[in-house]
Amino acid sequence: MHQSYPAPGAEIVLEGAVNFRELGGYRAADGRRVKYRFLYRGGNLDTLQSAADQEVLRDWHLRSILDFRSEGERAKHPDPAVEGAEYRRICAMRMTDGTEMDFSSSGIERLAAEKAAFEKAAGHPVHDYDWFSALYKQMPFDNPAYHAMFAMLEQHQVPLLFHCTCGKDRTGIAAMLILLALGVSRQDALRDYMLTNTYRREIIEASLQGKSPEERRLLLSVEGVDEAMGAGAIDEILVRFPSYEAYFAQEYGLDASRLAALRDYYLE
Repeated sequence: MHQSYPAPGAEIVLEGAVNFRELGGYRAADGRRVKYRFLYRGGNLDTLQSAADQEVLRDWHLRSILDFRSEGERAKHPDPAVEGAEYRRICAMRMTDGTEMDFSSSGIERLAAEKAAFEKAAGHPVHDYDWFSALYKQMPFDNPAYHAMFAMLEQHQVPLLFHCTCGKDRTGIAAMLILLALGVSRQDALRDYMLTNTYRREIIEASLQGKSPEERRLLLSVEGVDEAMGAGAIDEILVRFPSYEAYFAQEYGLDASRLAALRDYYLE
């Protein structure tokens, strides 16, 4: 591997934001590695205001930006235009009726109603942790945002930055799916997902101060990520399909030849 490249999953240091990184460097099962400077992940772009951050953003030479947030979230923190990059927004979390799951302050009431319906179906009160765990298991399936993402990857619309609000949930599952499609191990895909807790540690600790161990477990995923929740999403694939390859073929049309072509383009 080229000496000047960072370790896989290394944080890109920015003044206005944490948890921005790229997928380059992870080793696939065939011994090749994910190419650097093609696939970036992060959070809101409106936080990157300083001259130094703007310079880093320019240096990525982005061709595409894929925003996984709801319209409500985008309206409150719109992505500034990035020269040369085509912007698309497709919400990556949906209500049961297919409408966008809006995590902005204006969407909270609708979320409460959605959770109430989930509890009614369950027949008992449900902690947010358990509700979100169930939502996560749905994310890899029939998700228009991830369908668009894989189409963009096949069309080589890269360098690509995909992001949500904090770059941890919708973005984290997306990153795991890309890594799995490229033949990176489940273990490394999950390790990349869990790095959010390293890069958001100060934010997470501030939010959990004074909480009991059980409260910490249940509330970690508010500002960080929970391993069981992330694993639950990608392991649900193997509940429904005999292999990840079978899932990529069925879900995205990435049959053996198209998957091989994808790997040839993004691995070296």
